[in-house]
Amino acid sequence: MSVLSRALRAFFALIVLIALSMIAAPAQAAPLTSRVSDVVASLPVLVLQLGADCEVEADAANCDIDGDRIPDVVEQVVAGSLTGATGTEDHDGDGIPSWTEVLACGTVTCADSRADADDDGIPDYAEQLVCGSATCSNSKEDADGDKVSDWIEFVICGDRTCATGLEDYDGNGVADAAELQACVKDTSGLALTGFGIAGILALIAALLVALGVLLRIRRRKAAAAADASDEAELVGSAL
Repeated sequence: MSVLSRALRAFFALIVLIALSMIAAPAQAAPLTSRVSDVVASLPVLVLQLGADCEVEADAANCDIDGDRIPDVVEQVVAGSLTGATGTEDHDGDGIPSWTEVLACGTVTCADSRADADDDGIPDYAEQLVCGSATCSNSKEDADGDKVSDWIEFVICGDRTCATGLEDYDGNGVADAAELQACVKDTSGLALTGFGIAGILALIAALLVALGVLLRIRRRKAAAAADASDEAELVGSAL
């Protein structure tokens, strides 16, 4: 068998092995972006064959047969039917309604009221609902112009237009909206990158070096003045 034939056989064997490994390799898990559209895709076809109220809807995720502001596909996840959710379900007892958790991240237990990636006082799940990521909200979004920020409305009652601003869950005389707004922190002036920190440290080091040089020059001048004075005294005494 010629060298060329052996090389060709080895090449084809390598191609076959690569193909087999690609077929056998498990598919990489998709990132968790399961908003309502993903929930729709995972539900039975029956959910997409909804009643008359949804015949004009281009997207089944917008259907709401019972008009309770909870999308039917979300009710299916929360309560197992298109009309069974009340909006008060809280499967993990974390204070976030189950239907809000489904809207934010796809399941009834996935949101965490303490998670705050950018430390701005707005929970990640609320930012996700307002603008699509855990760090995108500026806390000023207000879809209905009622002076209650969208993220606060999501936290209080589940969507961006449902709160009145007068809700007082703990009955302490301070409106929930005011308490939540007080948690917001302006982090725009505090966001320093690694380069920013390095620049500040470099500036401090330069100032310290400059100060050291000035002190050394001053000492040399003082020493020179002292030497000149000593020489003048010696000359005077010699005369």
